Amino acid sequence: MQYLFKEHSEKKLRKWARRLKFFRFFRALGGHANDGDSLDVAFAYGEPAQLDTFLTSLGVKLVKFDAAPPQPLPGVAYQGDVFLRFPSLIDGTLWQQPGRCDIMGIEVFIWCHAGVVKISLHDGYAVSEQNVRDAAAIEKLLARVVLERIDPSADNRHYICP
Repeated sequence: MQYLFKEHSEKKLRKWARRLKFFRFFRALGGHANDGDSLDVAFAYGEPAQLDTFLTSLGVKLVKFDAAPPQPLPGVAYQGDVFLRFPSLIDGTLWQQPGRCDIMGIEVFIWCHAGVVKISLHDGYAVSEQNVRDAAAIEKLLARVVLERIDPSADNRHYICP
């Protein structure tokens, strides 16, 4: 419990949880995981077309390739800058992962994997009051989403839910 409330008091986290309908506070795993706290929301999709429609409704434009772009080869070592030039693809598509992008001018991180699209907000390794306000603004768009929401975003004891 001490680790859970190290950055934000229980009172503050409860207040945030009551203000947000969809986003959930994720307390970083810590240690050597090099992760950070975040506000997350996730939705399930069955077909890539559903994902495309969902992201388009949020103003996120996917990069779509006509042919498979070069990808790193297993067992081959690459310099960091070379490796970063390979686009990360969404499973089963020739579409690039959205990664860092904007929704309504708000920077978010979006990742799609195994039929789940997850949207995260954070300031570096922490969550701020501004992140909570931004999440509340994005939730107005998410209220119209027809995809099934996954709540919490993952089966994990690090999510704070009402």
